[in-house]
Amino acid sequence: MNRPRNINVVMGIGVFTFIAIAAYWFFWFVVPGVVQSRTPADADYLVYETYELAFPLPDAFVAISALVGVVGLSRMKDWGFLAMLLAAGGAFFLGLEDLLFDLENQMFVPFNSAAGIELVIVLLILSLGPIMTLLLWKHRRDLIK
Repeated sequence: MNRPRNINVVMGIGVFTFIAIAAYWFFWFVVPGVVQSRTPADADYLVYETYELAFPLPDAFVAISALVGVVGLSRMKDWGFLAMLLAAGGAFFLGLEDLLFDLENQMFVPFNSAAGIELVIVLLILSLGPIMTLLLWKHRRDLIK
């Protein structure tokens, strides 16, 4: 059975999701200045750091779900559809949670390069969930047998 063309797009988003999450945490721990919106010199750094360090496990869940989804979709298995939907739902949650935290804690003020990177990350996460969900739903009959 041939995969619908848009499912290849979803698989690409899944691979991107896995790599982006892994890269984020690599940079967080190895080169923090690349992804961190606050520095240890900032007064609110401890709150920011505590909040962020609550997310490696949920991020890992989304990343692994996306990777499992890619494998399943490449084999046209229904569990690939389920795993990718889990990744999409996780992306919705993570994006909304990040956005709310950022707005409540004025992470975009002052708006500098670090705030810009944070905004790009939040917008990217918030766009992944809906795109994946819409494409999966559109082709659900081809993917669930």
